[in-house]
Amino acid sequence: MNTFIDRHSELQTLENEYARKGSSLVILYGRRRVGKTTLITEFIKDKKALFFLASEESEQQNRAIFKEKAAEFIGRDLLKNVS
Repeated sequence: MNTFIDRHSELQTLENEYARKGSSLVILYGRRRVGKTTLITEFIKDKKALFFLASEESEQQNRAIFKEKAAEFIGRDLLKNVS
């Protein structure tokens, strides 16, 4: 099992934004293989959250997969049929 090490300030920043009233946008960027996905996965592990990582498939395929996952997440089959 991997241990999550030394990202306390980043996690605290995400927690602060999550706890804020209203909306916010956090953009997470960095070089390849520095732990961005691991950071997000660790952050959402105790929250109700939808995590979607786009693949190198077409934009249309990514949208279709996202739509299906979002419909499952919110429990609305109607969303699956939206075009």
